Amino acid sequence: MNSIEHEIRKELLDKWSEVEQNIDSMITTKLSEVSYWKYASDEYFTHLPYFHEINKFKKGRILKNITKSERFSKRMIHSFGFNELDELIIMQYPQADNDIKLGTGTQIYTINPDKSVNAYVARWYPENNFPTKLLSISIFKPLDDRNWVDVSVNGINWSFMNYIYNDSDRIEKVVSCNSDVESPLCYNFFYDNEEKLEKIMIDEIIWWKRRK
Repeated sequence: MNSIEHEIRKELLDKWSEVEQNIDSMITTKLSEVSYWKYASDEYFTHLPYFHEINKFKKGRILKNITKSERFSKRMIHSFGFNELDELIIMQYPQADNDIKLGTGTQIYTINPDKSVNAYVARWYPENNFPTKLLSISIFKPLDDRNWVDVSVNGINWSFMNYIYNDSDRIEKVVSCNSDVESPLCYNFFYDNEEKLEKIMIDEIIWWKRRK
C-alpha cells in the first residue's frame, strides 16, 4: 500500500499549483451549480464513511428556518450545497459572526464517474478583500471492490486512510496513517445483528461505541 500512497500523494501535490491558481473560479462554479442548501450547527454531511465516529467529532444538528441570506450570519452555521443530482458539492461556514471580511471556510467537492470524490479546502473571501488561500487537496477513491482510500495533502503534511470492506460490503477496518504518526492505526468495526455499527476498536481499546 505504501507505493500507492506515495503515488497518489505525488499526483495531488503535482496538482497543487494549478488548483491554487484556479481555486476562485472553481468555487464560483460550484456556487452556481447549487440547486439547494441545507444547514447544520457543525460538520454534518460528508462523503467519507463514518467520518464523525473515526475522528470522534461531534455531529452537528440540522438547522431549520435558515435563509440563504442568513447563512454567513453566525460562525456555527455550516451551509451544505447540493446540485440537482442531490450530490454534495460545497460546504461553507463564516470565520466570524456577521463579518465575511474575515473569510469563510470553504470545501468544494467533485464527484467523478467512478464515484471517487476530489475535495479542495480553502479560506475564501466573498468580498475579495484578501486572496483565497488553498489549505488542502484530497481524493477519496476506489482501488478495487474491497478497498477505498482517502488521501489528503497540505504542503509537507499528509494523511492516508484505507477503508477495507468485507464480502457484505460493510467496512471491516480502516487503516490510518499521517505525517505526524510513525505507526499506522487500525480501526476495527463491529456490527450488531441488524448490521448497525455497534463499536469501533483499536486493539483492545473501544474507540467509539453506539449509544443504546
